[in-house]
Amino acid sequence: MADSVTPPDMLTPKQWRAAMGAFPSGVTIVTSWQNGKPIGTTISAFSSLSLVPPLLLVCMDYKNPALTPIEETKVFGVNILGCDSTHLALHFGKDPDADRFASVNYRARAGGAPQLSDAPVFIDCTLEHSYEGGDHKIFVGRGIHIEHAHVTAPLLYHKGTFPTFEPR
Repeated sequence: MADSVTPPDMLTPKQWRAAMGAFPSGVTIVTSWQNGKPIGTTISAFSSLSLVPPLLLVCMDYKNPALTPIEETKVFGVNILGCDSTHLALHFGKDPDADRFASVNYRARAGGAPQLSDAPVFIDCTLEHSYEGGDHKIFVGRGIHIEHAHVTAPLLYHKGTFPTFEPR
């Protein structure tokens, strides 16, 4: 039996974050363009949504500086990180005003989003829909191009850390 039971209407953000943090997730860097310059942010709230058509979803805090550029350009990229990319997850998760691409290798596909050179998988998307979801915006993207750069174990996020993962 649980030590304490909190009524559903009384959950605090701290309790919710702790509960959601118990579920390990993959780590992505979502990229787009702002005034012709690349912009990107670390996101773990990402999921496949549909096979036909190929849809995915990304959830982003309303305060995230990458939110408006995605809404304006209608394009974004999902760079799925491998276990050797903790430095990228931390780099793109810090100071939103910094030029996060100054020291990162990337390339731009014609009409697409910035693709990080070190990401094992890149999915270029067009924005299909967006929805309100509490303090987050839910973006539904249609995959229009995929690149597999190299095979590696995934970078995981669990309870505020990046644990190691040993595939069997």
